Amino acid sequence: MRKILLLTVVLFCNTLITKAEPLSPDAKISLLTCAPGNEIYSYFGHTAIRVTDPVSGTDYVFNYGAFSFESKNFFWNFAKGRTDYQLVVQRMNSFMREYEEEQRSVSELLLDLTPVEKQLLYDALAENYKPENRIYRYNHFLDNCATRVRDQFEKAVSGKLAYDKSGNHEMSFRDLIKLYLPNNSWIGLGIHLALGMATDRKATFAEKMFLPDYLEADMSKATVAREGKNVPFTQPRKILFEAQKENEPFNWWSPKVVILIFLLTVTASTIIEYFLKKRWIELDFVIFFIFGIAGILLTFLSFSSELEGTARNLNLLWAWPIHTIFAFVWTKGSWRKYTIWYLKVLAVSVALFLLIMPIVPQGFHPLTAPLALILLFRSANVFLPATKK
Repeated sequence: MRKILLLTVVLFCNTLITKAEPLSPDAKISLLTCAPGNEIYSYFGHTAIRVTDPVSGTDYVFNYGAFSFESKNFFWNFAKGRTDYQLVVQRMNSFMREYEEEQRSVSELLLDLTPVEKQLLYDALAENYKPENRIYRYNHFLDNCATRVRDQFEKAVSGKLAYDKSGNHEMSFRDLIKLYLPNNSWIGLGIHLALGMATDRKATFAEKMFLPDYLEADMSKATVAREGKNVPFTQPRKILFEAQKENEPFNWWSPKVVILIFLLTVTASTIIEYFLKKRWIELDFVIFFIFGIAGILLTFLSFSSELEGTARNLNLLWAWPIHTIFAFVWTKGSWRKYTIWYLKVLAVSVALFLLIMPIVPQGFHPLTAPLALILLFRSANVFLPATKK
C-alpha cells in the first residue's frame, strides 16, 4: 500500500546485505504502522518491520509495499489483478522522512521476542529480500504489506501467537474498505461501484489484518506462550510522528452535489418533455454514452479481471456496456423506432434493480440509486404516449 520509486530504492538496496548477519542481544524488532494518505494507493495505510541493532548500527525498515508506475503495462496489469509488489529495505531515517513530508502519522510496537526468535525473523526477512524471492503477486485482501508482516511474526514464534478476539465484530470486506475511502469523492464512488458481491463476504478475524490499523490493534493485544505462561507480544504503542489534522473543505464538484443536481436536471427535463411533446436526444446521448463507458469498465472488471473483489457485480443490471452503442444509434432518427424496445427492457431492468437493492447480498454506494434513477427516467418515459421520439 506504499508506493516507492523503485529505481531509487533498488539502487540503494543493492548496497544493503542480502544475508542476515547475527543480531546482538540488544537488537530490537518492531511493527511500524503508517496512517492513510491522500493517494489511492495509500488510502488504507501501510505496515513495515523495523530492525535495529545498536551494536552494528543497523536501523533498517523492511517494506513489502513497493511497486512502480514505471513498470511495463502497470495500469493494465493492475486492472487485470496481476500487479507485482516487492520487498524493499530502507534506512529508518529515510523511511520517516517520506511520511513526515506527506504528513502521515507513524506509530511503533516493539515486539517481545527472544534472541532466537529475533534472529529467525531477521533471517526470514533477509531470505525474502533476495532478488529471486522479493517479488510477489499482490492481492489487496489476502496478500499485501500487512498480511506478509503478520505471517512473518507468526512464523518467528512458531505459531504461538494468541489473539484477543473478545471485541471482534463481524464485518464484510466492503464494510472494512468503506472505513478508509474518502467521504464523497469520485474515487471512492468508483471503487464502490466496481466492487461486486465477492467483497460482501464476512471477513474472518485473521483476514481483517489486511488493514494495517487492524494488524496493529490485534498485535497490541496478542500474547505469546513463554514458559507455560501467556505474556504480551508487544510493548505499549509509541508514536514516532503525529501529523497535523486538516479539515476537509466543502467541494462543490463532489459526486454527491454533481449527481444530485444532474438527477434534478434530468427529472425536470423529462417532465418538460412530456408537456412539450418532444424528446431531447442530445441529453439521452450524453447519459447513455457515459453510463455505457461505466458499463464497459464494470464488465471488464467483473468478468476479465483476476481481482477478487470485482466479481459478480449487480451494478451491471443498470450499467450496460451496450449503452455506448445505443447512444449513437438513438441519435439516428430513421433507426429510433426500431430501438424503442431497448428503452423498455432497460426500464424494467432498472426498476427491478431498484426494488431488489435492499435485499440482495451486495452493498451499494448511497449514490447508486440516484444514478439508476437517471436511467429509469430516461428509459421509462417511452411508455408515455405524449412524448414524441
